[in-house]
Amino acid sequence: MIIQISVACIAAAFIVLVYFLVKTLISAKASLEQVTETLAHIDAKVDAISQETVKLMHTTQQITDDVQGKMKSVDTLFRSIGQVGESVSQVSTSVKQVSATVSDSVRRAGDRVNRERNQVAEVMEWATLGLQLWRKWQSRKRSVEQLPKNPNERVGNDV
Repeated sequence: MIIQISVACIAAAFIVLVYFLVKTLISAKASLEQVTETLAHIDAKVDAISQETVKLMHTTQQITDDVQGKMKSVDTLFRSIGQVGESVSQVSTSVKQVSATVSDSVRRAGDRVNRERNQVAEVMEWATLGLQLWRKWQSRKRSVEQLPKNPNERVGNDV
């Protein structure tokens, strides 16, 4: 009777463990999906910023070429053109800072995904180990139940 109660308690504890493992896995899956969406969103923003940076660089190159031509022909506008060059440089620096920030965000998100992926793998290993132990326990239980209860009894019908 005590063994049956113990077995029932163990089974109930295992069911509770499996229930919470499933809830944890579902939560981890939702987190991974959210991180995937975030990475896709960041990737789209990086592409847009990259395109704008290329356009800005072309514009900057054109402005620089234009400024050099005007510096040769008109000496009085030299100071004004220098200020335009400084503005372009500040914009370029700002774009570099934004690109660095976005790159850092992508890297941190990737690191977070890797950590969560490792945690999920570890949970899966524990779940697999638990399932293997449970199966082994069940097979031993069946083999013990098949043994004769009286050691003097013979196995089979030899009569």
